[in-house]
Amino acid sequence: MDKIKTENYYRALNNENLCSCNYCRNYYKEVKETYPELSDYLARMGIDIEKPLETMPLEPFEGSIEYIAVQYIAMGNATNFKNENIEGVHICIADSHPTTDIDEEHYVIEIYPLRLNWTV
Repeated sequence: MDKIKTENYYRALNNENLCSCNYCRNYYKEVKETYPELSDYLARMGIDIEKPLETMPLEPFEGSIEYIAVQYIAMGNATNFKNENIEGVHICIADSHPTTDIDEEHYVIEIYPLRLNWTV
């Protein structure tokens, strides 16, 4: 993977590029504090945990919400990517994902499951 291109990709994303639904806003607000080791791991790859490509939430229940999968873009190729488990969250290459509209070489990783407080 190309960490610098990945960092530049995430640096270029701003609030207008992100989903504004309540599920995503809750994710942006809660994920970094709830999963600090996961956040650090993704940051070492150049990925900003608060800027996912896609979130797949279930309905909030009793003050929390489960995201059955969340996806992120990584620039470069996935040749040396290895699946990981951090803080009970599995990290792997996504089998399917939304269209990225990125012309450069890239891949999509998926993390799951995540449980967050529902605060939005």
